[in-house]
Amino acid sequence: MTATTIPIAPIAPYSHRLATAEDAKAIAPLWQAFAAERESIDPSMLVKPNFDFEKYVTSQIEKPLSFCWLLEHSDSIIGCLFIYYYDEAPPANLPEYLIQQHNINNPFQTRRVGSVLGMYVQPEDRKSEAIQMLAKAAIAHAKTMKVSDIDLLIAADQTGMQAMLQRAGFTKAAVQYTRHYDIPTDAELPSLHPPHPELPDVELPTPIAIPLRHPQTNELLRNSQEEPVFLIPLVDDKGELLKSSSGQNVYPELLLDPATNSWVIDAEDKLVACPILRDENGQVVENQGLVQFSRPAYQIVDGKPALMRDETGNYVFCDVERDKQGKILKTPDGFPIFKQPQIQIRTYA
Repeated sequence: MTATTIPIAPIAPYSHRLATAEDAKAIAPLWQAFAAERESIDPSMLVKPNFDFEKYVTSQIEKPLSFCWLLEHSDSIIGCLFIYYYDEAPPANLPEYLIQQHNINNPFQTRRVGSVLGMYVQPEDRKSEAIQMLAKAAIAHAKTMKVSDIDLLIAADQTGMQAMLQRAGFTKAAVQYTRHYDIPTDAELPSLHPPHPELPDVELPTPIAIPLRHPQTNELLRNSQEEPVFLIPLVDDKGELLKSSSGQNVYPELLLDPATNSWVIDAEDKLVACPILRDENGQVVENQGLVQFSRPAYQIVDGKPALMRDETGNYVFCDVERDKQGKILKTPDGFPIFKQPQIQIRTYA
C-alpha cells in the first residue's frame, strides 16, 4: 500500500499598516466589540445606546497626532490599535500668563507622550505573533515621534498582555481600582463642572466672536468707551474666514504687555495682534495643528522687559530665520526659529 500525502495550504501571514478614513467602516465593528469587552469587565464604563462607532473611528483617524494601526489577515482587517501623541509642555507661542498658570498647576516635569487609546484583535486571531506585530508597529512609530514615555491601560485579567509588555521593557506604574454607584434618575445632582463667571448680557458682533476677559481680574475687558472687547476670527484677502488645516476658525494671538500682564489696546481702541506667520509660498504656517504667529520683540527698561516699538510707535515683531530658498528654519520640534533683535537697555532717571 502506497502512502499518500495531502498538501497543506500555507497559513497566510499577518500584516499591518496605518489606517485611513476609508477604513472606518471596517474598523467600527472591531471598536464596538472592544467597547463591549471593556464594559463587561468595568461596570463604570457603560456604552451609550445606538452610539455611532463609524463616526467615532473616523474622528479619531482624522485628528492631528492620532493614528490607527491595522492588523490584517487574508486581506481582512482583524485588529486595530489607536495611539495619540501630546506634549505636556505648553506650546512655545502660548501667552505668558497661560504659561505661568501651567507652571503653577503642574508639579512634575513635562513629558512627550504616546498614549494608547486601546487595542482590539478578534478572539480567533489572538495569537502571540499577531498581537506582537501590532504592538511593535505602534512602538516603532512612537519612537519616530521622539516620545519620552508611552502610556497605556491594561485590564487586570489580561495577564498575557501584561507579560508581553514587561518583556518589551514596560513597567507596571499603577494599579487602578474602580467602584460604580447607581444614581437615581430623579436625583438632584450638584454640578461637578468648574465654576465659570456669568457673562453679562452683551450683544455679539458675530456669532463666533468671543468676549474677552482681563487675564488677571477675569472681568469683562472694555475699551476706553466702556464697550466690551471681542476676539474675532481672522479673514483672508477675500474677506472669507481663515481656516486651519483641520477646518477650525483661526483666532488672532493677542499681544500681551509684560509690564501690566494685560492685552494691548492701541490708540484706536483696537486689540494689537501678532502677525500670522506664512511660508515662502504665502501659506499659513502650522505646527502640531496650531497656527503660528510672529513673536514680539522686547527691550529692557529700568531692568524690566518691555515691548519694543519702532520710531513711529509701532510694536516690533521678530522675523523668522530662512534658508537661501526662503524656507523657514525650524527647531527639532517643528517650531519656527525667530531672529532675536538686538536688545536695547534703557534706564530712565
